[in-house]
Amino acid sequence: MSQRIRSASVALYLLLCILLGGSAQGVWNNLALQLLGIALAASAAILVVPADGEGDSARGVYILLGLGLLLVLLQLVPMPANLWTGLPGRQELSRSYSLIGYPAPALPLSMAPYRSVMTLFALIPAVAVFAAAKLLRASPRWLALAIVTGTGCGIVLGALQVGNGQGSWAYLYDFTNGGAVGQFANRNHMGELLLLSIPFGVALLTSGKSTAGGSAQAKVAIGAAALLLIVVGIALNGSLTAIALLLPVTLASASLIPAAVRWRSLALPVAGIALVGAVALVAVNPIPAVVSDLGATTSVQTRGEIWGTTTRAIRDTFPAGSGLGTFEQAYRQYEDPSQVNNRYVNHAHNDYLELALELGLPGIVLMVLFLAWWSIAAARAWTSPLTTAFGRAATIASAVTLAHSIVDYPLRTGAISAIFGACLALMAQRLRSEPSARTGEMRPTRHVKLG
Repeated sequence: MSQRIRSASVALYLLLCILLGGSAQGVWNNLALQLLGIALAASAAILVVPADGEGDSARGVYILLGLGLLLVLLQLVPMPANLWTGLPGRQELSRSYSLIGYPAPALPLSMAPYRSVMTLFALIPAVAVFAAAKLLRASPRWLALAIVTGTGCGIVLGALQVGNGQGSWAYLYDFTNGGAVGQFANRNHMGELLLLSIPFGVALLTSGKSTAGGSAQAKVAIGAAALLLIVVGIALNGSLTAIALLLPVTLASASLIPAAVRWRSLALPVAGIALVGAVALVAVNPIPAVVSDLGATTSVQTRGEIWGTTTRAIRDTFPAGSGLGTFEQAYRQYEDPSQVNNRYVNHAHNDYLELALELGLPGIVLMVLFLAWWSIAAARAWTSPLTTAFGRAATIASAVTLAHSIVDYPLRTGAISAIFGACLALMAQRLRSEPSARTGEMRPTRHVKLG
């Protein structure tokens, strides 16, 4: 299989994830993406391209994925009643069996095993993109093109949605935010996609070969037009998160331009500070009316309220956790009965807190280890002269997703998680060593004098 076919196959799957994986409401879409992801990952494992002995940092991600899978599988193993009833946070469940006079059965650590399995399968697109991009050594340019193309489709679809009003046929899901949500149900997730396309668009422009004298000016014009289009898309989208994060993303992406190398040491810290400020601004802002992909709304108005209740649940279930994907079940036990109605909270609006509740102490350790790996890989990407613009763009995009996860749940969609998997693959790309002289070239030069 040629390099072009390998790259195209991974890029096509990534594009399908962006177009079809915008919400949990798309059950059949997500099922198809999961099946295709399994096939892609299996094919990549069979057709793996040799690494030629180059340095690689993907091993750390594989180890963390393996540990995470092992942790979830252990949460699904039934335990004797005298064992699980002693776990923190299981007192009410144990008491319910006593009240009905039924002996407590053997149960797993997860409070909702079926939700744990569903959540585990939802990770397939991200894992498939990462594994396929690494094993098949997919071209970074193809991956970037898939992200930019998917974003362009979302902008066009969003314009149709706004133009036709709230009841537009262009909305793909029954329960959705208004405005230009593109192929998503949540406007924040479409705003995230718009932001992620900026660094990859810049990388595409700066990585092209220039031959014509006016090509540099043409690239500037194209880049400015593309950025303007994204700004218009964000304005139509109306996501406060996207608006707040636009400045730091643009500053960091501008540092990818070769001419900006001189002030890169200033632009990146400024972008980092702006990123922190943007996240803080979103954190104190009231939650939009539509909270979940299922269309449910809630009387809870601030993230602080949800975070406080989630923290209580973490404390009561620590260190075992409640089980992957069981946030709803665990959270409901701490809601005020007098305020409960048909509106509910289905996510913590902070993926770190949500995972801490679901996975307990082992999950917290895994998150810390992953953030440590990410920090090392990001530092390597910006300090090594061998890193491509795509590798640096991946650090910007993944940083946006990690920051956004503090106030939302973007990685819960197949589209954003697949892009995140591509970012990790690019950050873990093999850096080629400086070309060394071949053995024959090491011999001293001999001159022959004629005449």
